Amino acid sequence: MSSEMGGVPGKPDAREELRHRVRPEARPVDTSQVVLRGGPDTRSLLRSHARRVNRLFVLDGAEVWAISVSVVLDDVGVGSSRSILRTRLRSYDHVYLSTVGRLRKRGFDLLPTFARPHFSVLLPGVDHAEELFDALGELHSNPYAGEQETGGQR
Repeated sequence: MSSEMGGVPGKPDAREELRHRVRPEARPVDTSQVVLRGGPDTRSLLRSHARRVNRLFVLDGAEVWAISVSVVLDDVGVGSSRSILRTRLRSYDHVYLSTVGRLRKRGFDLLPTFARPHFSVLLPGVDHAEELFDALGELHSNPYAGEQETGGQR
């Protein structure tokens, strides 16, 4: 593998194939579906996160840059907005609230990776972090920030 693919000449690329972490479900088609990401972020931080994914993974053997988000998939349960904010994003005082349509309109695709409702926002290259930052939208207060997990419903 060449050094531009992250490997050392004469040595195989040690990065994991992200395709093995893709869930067997369709990408979101409803453009109004909400996309959540813990914040605040900066353009530099998004580039850093995309580079980290690139250091760890390839997608179908090729370079990949991505950041993590959660997509609201359900009205109730694990994929609901409330559940995502109370569990996955509980440690964030603020979250970005965007939509699938807004990200797609800006040229970003979403890949269902790891555990539901996690998605990877794919960037054409690390230099596209600026456009992604703008596509994430405004920061909003997380009403569940810092809430202790009780194991039961309130």
